[in-house]
Amino acid sequence: MSKQTNHDKRQVLPTNVRPTHYTLTLTPDMVNFTFIGSEIVNIDINENTKVITLHVNDIEVKSAKLLNLDLKTSQSCEATNIEYDSQKETVSLTFPHEFSSGTTASLHIEYTGILNDKMVGFYRSSYEDKSGNTKYLVTTQFSPTEARRAFPSWDEPAIKATFDITLIVPSDMTALSNLDVVSETQLGDGKKEVKFNRTPIMSTYLVAFIVGDLGYIEAHTTGGRDDGEPILVRVYAPKGNEQHGEFALGVAIQVLEYFVEVFGIPYPLPKCDMVAIPDFGFGAMENWGLITYRTARVLFDPISSNVIIKKHIAYTVSHEIAHQWFGNLVTMEWWDHLWLKEGFATWVGNFAVDKFFPEWDIWTQFVTEGFQNALQLDSLRTSHPIEVPVNDSSEISQVFDAISYYKGASVIRMLSTYLGEKVFLSGIRRYLKLHAFSNASTDDLWKALAKESGNDYPVLTVKEPAPETLEIRQCRFLSSGIIGPDEDTTNWWVPLGVDLGPDTQSEIKSSILNQKEITLKLPPRKSDFYQLNALKTGVFRVNYTPDRLFKLGQAVRSGLLEVSDRIGTIADAGALATSGYGKTSNFLYFIKEFVFEDKYVVWSEISVRLKNLLDAWFEQPTTICQGLLSFNRQLASRLVPKLGWEYSESDDYLTTLLRTLIINIAGGANDPDTVKEAYRRFNLFTKQNDESALHPNIRGVVFKIVLSHGGGEEEFEAILKVYRESKTADQKLEALSGLGFAQRDDLIQRALQFAISEEVKNQDVIHAFASLQSNHKSRRLLWNFVKENWDVIHDQYINFRALFGNIIKQSIELFSSEHDIEDIEKFFSNRDCKGFERPLQQSIEKIRVNAAWLKRDSRDVEDWLKANGFLE
Repeated sequence: MSKQTNHDKRQVLPTNVRPTHYTLTLTPDMVNFTFIGSEIVNIDINENTKVITLHVNDIEVKSAKLLNLDLKTSQSCEATNIEYDSQKETVSLTFPHEFSSGTTASLHIEYTGILNDKMVGFYRSSYEDKSGNTKYLVTTQFSPTEARRAFPSWDEPAIKATFDITLIVPSDMTALSNLDVVSETQLGDGKKEVKFNRTPIMSTYLVAFIVGDLGYIEAHTTGGRDDGEPILVRVYAPKGNEQHGEFALGVAIQVLEYFVEVFGIPYPLPKCDMVAIPDFGFGAMENWGLITYRTARVLFDPISSNVIIKKHIAYTVSHEIAHQWFGNLVTMEWWDHLWLKEGFATWVGNFAVDKFFPEWDIWTQFVTEGFQNALQLDSLRTSHPIEVPVNDSSEISQVFDAISYYKGASVIRMLSTYLGEKVFLSGIRRYLKLHAFSNASTDDLWKALAKESGNDYPVLTVKEPAPETLEIRQCRFLSSGIIGPDEDTTNWWVPLGVDLGPDTQSEIKSSILNQKEITLKLPPRKSDFYQLNALKTGVFRVNYTPDRLFKLGQAVRSGLLEVSDRIGTIADAGALATSGYGKTSNFLYFIKEFVFEDKYVVWSEISVRLKNLLDAWFEQPTTICQGLLSFNRQLASRLVPKLGWEYSESDDYLTTLLRTLIINIAGGANDPDTVKEAYRRFNLFTKQNDESALHPNIRGVVFKIVLSHGGGEEEFEAILKVYRESKTADQKLEALSGLGFAQRDDLIQRALQFAISEEVKNQDVIHAFASLQSNHKSRRLLWNFVKENWDVIHDQYINFRALFGNIIKQSIELFSSEHDIEDIEKFFSNRDCKGFERPLQQSIEKIRVNAAWLKRDSRDVEDWLKANGFLE
């Protein structure tokens, strides 16, 4: 018997027929939340057959008819049997006559469906208008496998077709789809028929349509289409909010023009719409020509929004527009290759932001945010390669994670650095032109890059060289620190990036490690300084000896480490302490050298690593926890008076972010002056309606400080009022997150109940759970609440699998004991975990890592705190 390949294991549709074109007509009922659908699908018949199987989910097929297109006289027949398979999400249509291979036919289907409230498929989204009335729009989210909820289809990325879409909608509503409108006809009875131009050949997950009471703003590019004509760009939002799309619109115009130049291929559509959706599970979705966004990722209110939202919007817009080429024009062949579109879009999204907003220092932020997130997740056994086998549809959402996005982008960043930007982008252009309007695999990308550069490239995964002086050996890095021989068999290709200081030139700077071990002999130089992975473009960690780490700490004070190197070395030292490759005391000694640090991106990484330590130690004796907070306070509190609490338009972007972060750290570490000032401003804001007392950039931090330090029912109610009355999405989330830091049990229970109430949109529950988990007082109460309300939580959120996986992680992953693992495994032992197995196992593994870290280094940390004066 031949060995079964992964391709053989995929749950895919039979190959007996394939669609070439869909004609879709949909009539949504926006009162009863149902819709009527009619479709005609032109199909090629590849094998003699009388059975056609398509994907459906929550759709009822009323009738199906097949018409042979190759006969001069029309011959059609009605389906004699319509059979559903709910597990495979398919319907099989059986016809009385066999249709011959090599012919063409048209399949006519009449059906009905539900406009659900699950943020998948064809669904409804609610919002309040300016008068406080609840209104609805209907929209789509088809990625990864939800087009089957809107129309019977071959819902697989490689099965591409063209689409003619018609929407029959209320006359006063705006109707949108992937292409521009070709005709609009009034039908009477308050209805109109809106027909759209035919799409290019495309995958089902990129089809989109929206109906709602929408307003828009617009602008045009200076060119960009193959005929030289400009591209019409619009930002749509529920009427009254469209003006907040000005910033996103400006970014989109710049980025579209830039990507036409970078990719060397015109934008293939006449328009690019971007739509703010009040209920939206992802950050955004790259539907071709009709990009949908979570509201906070496209609308920015210059008066009431936190300035950090600007970065999120600029990056998200750039990421989604990159997909118009990398994902839409050239589509992954199967979900195994998800990283191919998401990793690249993440890289090129940052690439574009760096060009248009260089003052944001976006690549340095990437080192501390995206790159470290990828390395952290990839250090778990339950992680996965960037290219991961996906067989069943329930598995797909589980690989929309930091590996596919951030590790994929990190690998691409490493390649672009090694090859040079010019060669790398030439390879990308070759890849896009070769596979335009088709599908491609990871191998296709490597071949295109190899053709341009003359080099061959393997698939890179996380690698952790463990240098001893200048003898460098690579081995697999796991956060558990426990490696078996069978887990350490790979030799990674590692560009070492050796840095010997500014005055030393040597060929070893470009050394490559492609075996287990290498010995480098350093040339004569003025000092004994060296570091590996300069500027942290390589996807690996470096484990220095304690003495070398101490010297690198001195190098920080001497200014020898660039910002990216400071971030990367902090991250490496923290991760190696967690795993047991290094001691936590070594990490703390290194961090202590950053007492004069004033860069936001470096402080961001310090904050993350110290939070990891506090989270793992959260149930240790009070004196130990207070000692760690005292260390945090010593590091951060000196910067608070220097930065102040006032925000000015003259502040640069990173200074603005640093002020917010430092106040957050100092307040969380019980700095008395910071807590006192937070209370003063909170009272002015809530009791005297002084908006200027709490700038939008600092409101969420102040809410957290106030409730964490004695805030009671009065303060809780005041923050709840802010949530209910805020008009911008980001400020509502700031208030929602703030509620999770209550310290009284009764207020924690109120925050828990509120998180899953109708007042909180399904997409936002993870923000509430994240703060409740971060709050040491409510961490166990959150998990108990999830257990007690499992059926309600499961039923309410499971349909959006990616969201549900995050709910699981936000409920359990910060515990630190084997007892917790036993409790969690017992709870899930008799429950169906399909759709969230991977995040569940990753969370359990993180708990196991924390438990081992605590057991191994609790005395080490205590001794360090005593030796450095942080224990009374």
